[in-house]
Amino acid sequence: MRLDVIDFLKGYSIFTIVIFHLLAQYFGPIAPEAFGKAISFGGTGVHVFILCSGFGLCLSQLKRTISPLSFYKKRFFKIYIPYIIVVLIAAAIPFIGSAYSGSDRIFALLSHVFLFKMFDSELIGSFGVPFWFVSMIIQFYIIFPFLFKIFVKISNKKFIIICLILSLGWSTIVAIIGKDDFRAWNSFFLQYLWEFALGMMLARFYIKNNSIPIPSKKILTVIAASGLALYGAMGFSGGILKLYNDVPALFGYLSLALLIYSFSIKFINKFFLYTSSFSYEWYLVLPIIFTCIFVLSKEFLIGNTYITLALFSFLALIISYLLAIAYHKFINRVVKI
Repeated sequence: MRLDVIDFLKGYSIFTIVIFHLLAQYFGPIAPEAFGKAISFGGTGVHVFILCSGFGLCLSQLKRTISPLSFYKKRFFKIYIPYIIVVLIAAAIPFIGSAYSGSDRIFALLSHVFLFKMFDSELIGSFGVPFWFVSMIIQFYIIFPFLFKIFVKISNKKFIIICLILSLGWSTIVAIIGKDDFRAWNSFFLQYLWEFALGMMLARFYIKNNSIPIPSKKILTVIAASGLALYGAMGFSGGILKLYNDVPALFGYLSLALLIYSFSIKFINKFFLYTSSFSYEWYLVLPIIFTCIFVLSKEFLIGNTYITLALFSFLALIISYLLAIAYHKFINRVVKI
């Protein structure tokens, strides 16, 4: 079942995530440090994307329970296969993942194929920094059948408390052992478990009430402003505090997205609803397209650097969007499950 508000959130989230990666790659190296921290707001979309994933998986399972084997089979073809195809293409392009060559490059590729790169902070972003997210979401797919069994046996309150404790506990452990700057640690699924659980709770609420309540514009504005202000303050301070800013980040970003949705601006809502249909494919292809066009842009860096980069970044955005549509259609045609 497709729900407009959930699809909008997915489309909006992937759009801001893509813009974040685009600006970080093209302007990050030459822009002030404050610019990098400011644009990280776009990357906050991962929190909402995780919530939507929890909602979608749980809603499907509540409506028609399938066995763990069937669940894993479906995720293998819909998530793993499209991912590995892109990784193989990326690995065949010499200047993508250029830090790896010879046997090291083969080892890096195998770390993606067999997924052990999710436990190595150096390998997790090889062939494309955004691929860290795929590792994390696959971890959620692995534990979901077991998590769902617990979910149906206890109340929403107990479930979210347990998951929140686990998430905060993991963040604390990571901070204590000094691994807060290591991607395999600070992006392990336990860090985001409470957000995924919140999505599952929302799915149960929807099953019971056949609706998803959206607060008034006034309330959304207050939550968005306070949440994003707190998120920004914790993010700019850096260090350990950054590990704990997921809570204000999620509620601030989510409220802003819902506020935009609530204005019901037809062409904006339609754009994000359409984009949600191939959001995963767009996320997969962006490292290849962005890197290829970025390398090409270096040959034309004449005159005003910012203008040149702006033109090439816009080109990268359009090409990646169109390629994502084509890749989505290809996957749906080839992988029929």
